[in-house]
Amino acid sequence: MNEDKSIRVIVILSDGIRGHLNQSRGVALWLSMMTGAEILEAEVPLLSGAVRTRAKAASRKLVQGNRRDARDWLAMADGDAVVRRVGQWFAERDIHEGTREVLIISAGSTPAPYNLALGYIWRCACATVMTPGIVGTDPFDFAIVPEHDYPDRKPNVIVTLGSPNSIMKDELKKQGEALLKEYPANSSKIWSILIGGDDGNYSVSPSWIKKRIGHIMKIAEQEEADLYITTSRRTSSGSVEALKYIASHSTAVRYLLIASESDFNPIPAMLGFSTEIFCTEDSVNMVSETVTGGHRAVLLRVGHKKGIKKMLQDATAWLVGAGALPPNMLWGIPKFDLVFEHFARHDALLEFREWIKRRHETIIEPQDEEERKMWEEFNEAKRAAQWIYDNWH
Repeated sequence: MNEDKSIRVIVILSDGIRGHLNQSRGVALWLSMMTGAEILEAEVPLLSGAVRTRAKAASRKLVQGNRRDARDWLAMADGDAVVRRVGQWFAERDIHEGTREVLIISAGSTPAPYNLALGYIWRCACATVMTPGIVGTDPFDFAIVPEHDYPDRKPNVIVTLGSPNSIMKDELKKQGEALLKEYPANSSKIWSILIGGDDGNYSVSPSWIKKRIGHIMKIAEQEEADLYITTSRRTSSGSVEALKYIASHSTAVRYLLIASESDFNPIPAMLGFSTEIFCTEDSVNMVSETVTGGHRAVLLRVGHKKGIKKMLQDATAWLVGAGALPPNMLWGIPKFDLVFEHFARHDALLEFREWIKRRHETIIEPQDEEERKMWEEFNEAKRAAQWIYDNWH
């Protein structure tokens, strides 16, 4: 720990989305270990209706705003409670405005304007993870942006592959042992399945669950492998029920956690003991966590939503492939596919169909040490934290 860099407090602003919070926490945890900074968390208001529309439009003023703009916007966006809470924290710690002892960090578009507004008021540093809509990355002191967003290379931007996360590799084995103590395995082959859910592009339907997860369960039974499974809060109730049903009829399933029914996150523990990790394609976060944990991810393709949106995505991808549009015009599914392609080029990701093919050729064994060492240093949260530390003034 080095306290020469005067970061005393890191405030995480959250929109309540677990994946977003996980990204902010990952960067904050590493930065805290480097500086000794205390980490505090606050949720921002989730606006709706006309208030949300007005606040979103008015947030443009924060791009080149000032303290008055910030106070006006916070009053409009129901931000008084956040201001009071953060102000109380600073008063308790004798932190004064303009001391540059505070970093405010958030992930996603919803908390970004609150982040900037508090930054104006307290004259402290602000960091964003991902590219926030409307306000963009320019107003932030630090912007941690994934490669698939094609960010401009600017001094305040660091480009990441996949998503930062709070996976601490040194702690995975201990967490894995704790979970195995409660839910012991019968086999040396332990496979984990990380299931996401529906969003604007992807669909994890009950029929998909029965077909794809059911298929993996049959293979696990044939190979006498144990299955540990968890879902996302985005997994629909229908898909959850389908999963519970087929899991109850499988002798391979040793553990099933439904995210909507528990606050416990079993993924770090699963990464600590698994010999195979299957991830659904709707979650770049899950794939990034798997690779950060030193594993190769087996990618499970899910349903793609149809309609005009998908047609436009495909048309854009075709034009990019033909050279008529630059790659930064990609959006939706084709954009996320770039992340998976990059991981695959480095042997950190395998398509499920390829896993099946290799399985028939020879039994898949746990990754050897050389393969693991290739990604031993892959930790985008740690790298982003180091970058902030090195550029802190």
